Amino acid sequence: MDEIIKKIVGGGAAVLLIGGTSFMISQADVANNFAEETGMDQQQAQEYVENAQGDLESFEDVGQDYIDDGNEVLANANGLDCVNYMYDWESDALNCETGRAQLLDIGAKEVALGECFVSLGGDLGDVVRSKIQECIEKIDAMMATLEYAIVPVLIGTEYLTEMRHSNAYNKSVLRAALDAEN
Repeated sequence: MDEIIKKIVGGGAAVLLIGGTSFMISQADVANNFAEETGMDQQQAQEYVENAQGDLESFEDVGQDYIDDGNEVLANANGLDCVNYMYDWESDALNCETGRAQLLDIGAKEVALGECFVSLGGDLGDVVRSKIQECIEKIDAMMATLEYAIVPVLIGTEYLTEMRHSNAYNKSVLRAALDAEN
């Protein structure tokens, strides 16, 4: 699948295999969707899409990364000791219990998104479009957690921006597939 994705980003239109179904999508459609998702102008979006081609992985690999990261976030959240310890990220605006609840939600949504992405690597038959839509909804849910107060404190604003762009890119590809005739 990596080679198929690289051809899409490299120019023109290409076939993308998702859930065992082929979708003809174009780089322009992905860039248009990405501009809409991020608020970038068309040129910035086009440049991002073109530059992303060296970093592409299959949805299965991206999904496994989300599952692994989400499980790590869940383990860390469950390991917090809010009674006996004060963490350096705590403040008047963000107490330990709130931070833990946010981390638990982030971790759960990462795992759910990862599982959805992994499923796109299988043969989904007639439910492929509904599964793509489900993954788009899970991307939106994951993106909403990036607004939590604990996120910039723990990962920094630069990495947060890249996470937003990565999620927006994946969503843009999936939207292009949904809009395509297969």
